[in-house]
Amino acid sequence: MARDVRPQLPAGHLMDRRKRDTGLRWCLAVALILCGAAALGGWGGWSATPAPAVAAGPVNDDAGDELATTSYDGPMLRLRAAIGIHPVKGADRRQIARDLRAAAKRDGYGELTDATFAVFDKGLLETVVPELTLVLPEGASAGDADRFMRDHQPATVGFYTARPVLVHHLTFAVVPAAGVTPAQAQAAEDAEGVLSDSLNSYVTTVQPAGLTVRYFGAVLSDGQIEAVRQAMGRAARVPAERVAVAASEPGPGVDLAHGMPDLTKHGGGHH
Repeated sequence: MARDVRPQLPAGHLMDRRKRDTGLRWCLAVALILCGAAALGGWGGWSATPAPAVAAGPVNDDAGDELATTSYDGPMLRLRAAIGIHPVKGADRRQIARDLRAAAKRDGYGELTDATFAVFDKGLLETVVPELTLVLPEGASAGDADRFMRDHQPATVGFYTARPVLVHHLTFAVVPAAGVTPAQAQAAEDAEGVLSDSLNSYVTTVQPAGLTVRYFGAVLSDGQIEAVRQAMGRAARVPAERVAVAASEPGPGVDLAHGMPDLTKHGGGHH
């Protein structure tokens, strides 16, 4: 009888290998759903580097009007030009937005993205709180935004400001546990309401392999991001560590290794 001369691996080694295989399958699945999100509307770049570990618990690091500190920087954190608008009394804000969007496309500025007033700095918000905020595409400066408004300011705009701002543009992705469909995970997220509280405005995409949540807006603190990861993990019945966080578009973004950039150097104006 032939003997089995294959080396016998210890049971612990086999368990480690199974864990690695499971981890690789999870990484591949997350990468695939992020690529699916990219096909539906933008970059889906993903890195296997795990998100920073943040202690579970209630979010108590709200920065108020101050810019939130975050370790989710680089490609996830972008320098953009924003226009804050204060309409005259009785003006139709939706019509103002429609007119400005049409003008931006017509003149080659590209798509204007909605955001909240929270993208602006504390100094501005202590003076005036814009009722409508629009952000220009990547690469446009605050000077470009000011020139655009000087050329296209609707008569119903009483005041505007064009300023450089930092925004988060990131995507959360999760692969639900066995027995939980992506649609069921979305329903559980919506019912809990944590994402609405933490993100205010976001876009959820249900894909065959999993779920993505795309966010664009004011800088999120690590606590807010961790709250979203925990909520998505609960809905998908997986640990929060299984909720990936990735940049939504290519490019280097803003590295905070040397502190927050001086936004006053990037121009702007108001009228």
